[in-house]
Amino acid sequence: MTTQQYRKLNDSFRKRLIFHVGVDCGLFVELNYLINGMLYCLAHQVRLEIYSEDANFGTGIGWREYFIPFCEEVHESFHHRFNFHRPPSWKRILRKRSPRFVAWKLKAVAKTLIGHCLAYRYYGERVLLSQDIPDNHDDHYCIPVLGIDGDYTEAYAVVARMIWQFQPEIGMQAGRIRTVLGLPSVYASAHIRGGDKRKEATLIGSKMIIEKLGVPAGSWVFVLTDDYRLLESARADFPELRFVSLCQPTEHGYDHQAFSNSNPQQKREAITKLILSVDLMLRSHSFVGSITTGPSVFVMKIRANDPHVQAIDCPTSLLREALSLTIDRRAAISSGILASGCE
Repeated sequence: MTTQQYRKLNDSFRKRLIFHVGVDCGLFVELNYLINGMLYCLAHQVRLEIYSEDANFGTGIGWREYFIPFCEEVHESFHHRFNFHRPPSWKRILRKRSPRFVAWKLKAVAKTLIGHCLAYRYYGERVLLSQDIPDNHDDHYCIPVLGIDGDYTEAYAVVARMIWQFQPEIGMQAGRIRTVLGLPSVYASAHIRGGDKRKEATLIGSKMIIEKLGVPAGSWVFVLTDDYRLLESARADFPELRFVSLCQPTEHGYDHQAFSNSNPQQKREAITKLILSVDLMLRSHSFVGSITTGPSVFVMKIRANDPHVQAIDCPTSLLREALSLTIDRRAAISSGILASGCE
């Protein structure tokens, strides 16, 4: 599927949804929300447009700061406050038995109503927003004109590869990085997460992940990590392998709050490095990651049919199903697998 093919079909739909890109999550969680929104729009013949000027991974430029545009963009500032990711259902909220969560949900309902009113005022028609996208995915996607005829992960992979197109400057950096690292045409890759990920899920040690790769001595392994100490640990445990990474010795764990408060130049450098790292993982022969981390899930979804792609915390037989679940359900699967493996 090409960008031109997508735009032609997308522009033919009358009903309209404006998706807010870069609300409050990490880049690859935001990309996941976006692709899910694109699939919903394609399946239900809804024209997708995006608002991204305030993207939390950008510096005020929006989507086109890193990627090639694939649809029309809008610029009305009310989307910043009133267009947001869909909150949990009332069933999940009430299950928490917390007045605070009920108040939060009521506030989200009120903001959605205001958002719809503002959208009608600006555009003169009823417009859907990000929070109108259902949580569930269609069982099958059949869009022949775009070459899509498969389940959720197959459709996801087609759309994800279409939007994964860099601006020329980013593309040139990707080429330079591959040259600087000296990676051969065939190499392995792994994602080893540290930092504030411990707040959401159990951290997984580098030794377990590299063992899962199962590559022979002398192999090159690219590692995406936010903590240089994890890279050093892998080198100590597997001296027969050749590890490379874009992680620097001064990096000791990613903190999303600190990233959000960084200056525009620091933010751009960090996001560019992350994008280049994920691109290297997409190009690798084999990969191991976790179903609880955004970059790993992105790679696994795009390469869901690749037998050389594995999750350290989910059996291959369950991986496709797990990748379609919410982060809390994936975290529960991950914790259960890791706990059983340590018994």
